[in-house]
Amino acid sequence: MGFIEGDHFDDEECLALLGRAQFGRIALSLRAVPVVLPVRYALSGDEILFALSVGQLAAAFPRTVVTLHADGFDEDNGQRWTVFAVGHALRVEGSDSPGLAGVSLSRGSDAVSVERGDLFRLQPEIFSGRWIESL
Repeated sequence: MGFIEGDHFDDEECLALLGRAQFGRIALSLRAVPVVLPVRYALSGDEILFALSVGQLAAAFPRTVVTLHADGFDEDNGQRWTVFAVGHALRVEGSDSPGLAGVSLSRGSDAVSVERGDLFRLQPEIFSGRWIESL
């Protein structure tokens, strides 16, 4: 179970909900300053792949814990959800080679190609998720 009081989802449910979305935000601390960046992501097993092309920010990932936050709408029950996945993000080995330049992190015609050296994987150690209450 997650780190936020009142969590509604277990780890498997969090991962399944993350699989429904493709846009999220990566949060990290860079020189003690919080930074939040929008990213497109995809699941690969129990890892999260995402693309980031922000140069020096990308270099900070192996030295810090990051959080992916995503949210969405469940049409079956008419409620919004929010999920956090926390862990270390590492550059995908070989992502600076032309062979991975065509990796797609989206579905259908919305494909975004990954530039060389921009592909990362997050190995979540903590999940947290809940239904968002109506206003």
